[in-house]
Amino acid sequence: MTDQAPRIVYVIGHRNPDTDSVCSAIAYAHFKNITDKRFFYAPARAGKINEETRFILERFGVPVPNEMESIAATVADLEMKKPISINLRDSVQALALLMRDSGVRSLPVVDDTGRVIGVVGLKDIAKHYMDSAGFSDLSGMPINLDIFIKTLDGRVISNTGRTEYLSGRVITAAMQKGTVLNRIRPGDIVIAGDQQDIQLDVVRMGCSALIVTDSLPVGTEVISAAQERGTVIISSPHAAFATVQLMTMSEPVGVVMCRTFTAVGLYTPISELRKRIIESEYRSVVVADSDKRLIGFVTRTDILKPVRKRAILVDHNEVSQAVDNIEEAEILEIIDHHRVGDISTVAPIYVYNDPVGSTCTVVAGVMFLYQIDIPREIAGILLSGILSDTLLLTLSTTTERDRQIAHRLAETAGVDWKAYGKELLHASINLENKTPEELIAADFKEFQIGGRKLGISQMMVLDCKEIDQREKELLAELERLRRANGYDLTALLVTNPVSSSHERVLLKGEVWMVEKAFDVTVEDDTCILPRVMSRKRDFIPAIGQALSMGR
Repeated sequence: MTDQAPRIVYVIGHRNPDTDSVCSAIAYAHFKNITDKRFFYAPARAGKINEETRFILERFGVPVPNEMESIAATVADLEMKKPISINLRDSVQALALLMRDSGVRSLPVVDDTGRVIGVVGLKDIAKHYMDSAGFSDLSGMPINLDIFIKTLDGRVISNTGRTEYLSGRVITAAMQKGTVLNRIRPGDIVIAGDQQDIQLDVVRMGCSALIVTDSLPVGTEVISAAQERGTVIISSPHAAFATVQLMTMSEPVGVVMCRTFTAVGLYTPISELRKRIIESEYRSVVVADSDKRLIGFVTRTDILKPVRKRAILVDHNEVSQAVDNIEEAEILEIIDHHRVGDISTVAPIYVYNDPVGSTCTVVAGVMFLYQIDIPREIAGILLSGILSDTLLLTLSTTTERDRQIAHRLAETAGVDWKAYGKELLHASINLENKTPEELIAADFKEFQIGGRKLGISQMMVLDCKEIDQREKELLAELERLRRANGYDLTALLVTNPVSSSHERVLLKGEVWMVEKAFDVTVEDDTCILPRVMSRKRDFIPAIGQALSMGR
């Protein structure tokens, strides 16, 4: 947020994150923080983690990455300097000098606790100056004596009454003595020159303060009379006119500030910030916390340059699967193992898209290539991502590199991959106390292919009877998702990784796509596919080919 704050790059996977998405984000952020000191790389997730991922992170003692609902730039992404502010008790002159020296046109006003209570600008000072042209009375707005002396650069000669504020009519003794004395009333403030007789008379008549201009001397008799009556005597180094003007500039900022102002928080989107700045009378907004304490002050010049969050995408490269507002982010890299999607960038970027079984395989391979010392916990989560995404190295997407890297990571993590794989399997398969929404959302992805919009979920089970018992409610949820999101087809691929050599599929929508792609018949919105399916390598490509051939 400040000039010294680290520039953050978020390493983030797809929505409804699975284990491969979360673990590859954590590991790649670790790798980048070692090899690139220009930024701070923060792992993030675009949704809630599933039980399997939670088990893995707890097993290896790795914190859960922060969740991001949107990657749109916010006020926190601005490189704000420490804000300049003025206290409501400071003088208008101090305000004017601060604005001049700082080169700003407006400032936030704070109280003694640092809370923002208003905004003040050059126009407020100008208006105050114009309004003070007929200045003649402080009765309605007394001025602090200490502030006035500081503004005046004067000195107090007498103040036995310990007066803190100057109040009353302001009379300038610029006429004959008789005229002056006829106008004076008790409590007035008199500005006089070196007319000692007038000085003495106005004090005896009960003026509250006597201001002697041009640093002229004040007689002992006048001082004695003032001390006796508690009259304040002030010596001003300025002429009468300048003294009056400085008196008006001694009024507190609270008098001239505007108490209606625009405030935002650190997580206000930049788009909303721009709108509020344009609408603001001061072309600026206050940044404050929930307690109204000042954090920053943003003006039009602060948002002239585009402000965008930086991101590295892992385990996906399609807009439909990305965190919200991905089009507003500056994408620096894409690390993936899926088909090439529709995300585009303004500038050339580094893309590593390798058709292996897991993004964690890609990340681990990069770390081995750079000969990075992989800590046990990072090796553990990388291994977990590979085992999860390849169904313990059994899916058709599994490559020899997945196997080699998994064995190497298992050694570093200090686990037997087969025994650990069974732990992982039991942790990931738990249908109890879960709603159909939760079951389908746990590993749900959206695809755009052949002009059609598909929503595909995948689930592992150890007992297919559990699916039989909940088939109707799962189909109902697939239909709800289809209607709510405009999908042409929604599907749930159900696999028993221990005993099955086939895939059971629940479908809603244009089921002909599946029938044509796999030469099967869909009955009662279900069918059996002859082998275990990978969405990215088997299911989606087959659907795409069927669509290309027409219905």
